[in-house]
Order: sequence, then structure tokens, then C-alpha cells
Amino acid sequence: MPADSASADRPRTGKPAPYHHGDLRRALTDAALDLIGERGPKGFTLTEVARRAGVSTAAPYRHFTDKADLLATVAELGFQRLHDALRTAPDGHDSRDRLIELGRAYLRWALEHPSFYLVMFGSEVKGADHPGLDRAFEAACAVHLEALDAARVLQERDVGALAGSLWALVHGVASLDLGGDLHAHIEATSEDLLVETVTALTAPG
Repeated sequence: MPADSASADRPRTGKPAPYHHGDLRRALTDAALDLIGERGPKGFTLTEVARRAGVSTAAPYRHFTDKADLLATVAELGFQRLHDALRTAPDGHDSRDRLIELGRAYLRWALEHPSFYLVMFGSEVKGADHPGLDRAFEAACAVHLEALDAARVLQERDVGALAGSLWALVHGVASLDLGGDLHAHIEATSEDLLVETVTALTAPG
């Protein structure tokens, strides 16, 4: 994981964020992202989050019931930002191009925000326990489903099954690239691999 991964996930304001008057929640999620980038989702406590944010050890409990609740909030924010990135992806020349552009947008966002991505798909957070996270995940997935549903290249193929295959592909490429394992035996770039495989998956049957 890049050394500056957490800083890539946090918006740059040019000055320290105040930790009061409604900014405490933001300060805590920023501190959590820093620690996730350094140690992973399991490698810190709420006490360390508070220390990193420069607040008392009791302060996190004003917004989060426990560490899992904080991680769920980080994951929900990540899915919201991923959704925004997918919504602004280029349309492409045709239906297949649209799917490829969505895949590129997903891959680029994941590689630029590794700390978010690690929490979004980590086993520490369960969407069923956090309705807001579940809704954010569904909204991000809906962008792909809308594109698939409108894709003329699908003909009579099952949209749900193809959506699962495409998501598994993009997620797998992103995860392997983030872990540094993708290019051990593959010379193609992650985007080239993505384009080639999406093209094959969406070819008329």
C-alpha cells in the first residue's frame, strides 16, 4: 500500500481542520483513515483514533458506538465517493464503451483511495448491521446495473449474472493491484487487462 495512501483519501483544506462545532466526526474519520493506511483496519483502537485527532479518549463515543461503527461510517463514505466517481465516468461511444469507462473509473478510484477500499470490502464491517452503509453500497452497484440493463451487447443474457462477473473482474483487478500481486506474472497494465476482459465478457453470445 502506498505510504501516502491515507493522505490521498482525505480532502486537502490547506489548514488543520477544527475539531469542534460539528467537525469532530470528520476529524475522527480522517484520523481513522490515517491509521488504516499505516496499520490496516484491525491495527488500531478508538483511543488511538482520538489521540491522532487531538481529542479526548471519550470524544469518539459522541458519534460512534464502537470501532466497528466508525469503520462502517468510513466504508459508507467510501461507497458514496465511489458512486460519485462512477456517475461522472464518460459515457463512451456505445454500451460496451460505457461499461469499460465505468470499470476504469472504479479501478482508478480504488487505486487512488486504498484506505477507503480496504475498509469498504473488509470483513470487519457488515452492511446488514449498518443500513446507511447498505444503501450506499446498493447505490454504487445500481450505476453498473443501469448500464448493463441498457447495453445492447447483452441480447438475451441475464443482467444479474453478467453484473456479478463484471464486478468480480473489476474488484479482483483492483485488489490484486493494490496488493502488489497483479504484475508478478502479468505484463499488461491493470486498465488494459480490464478493457480486454470486459470486451470478452460482453461480446454477443
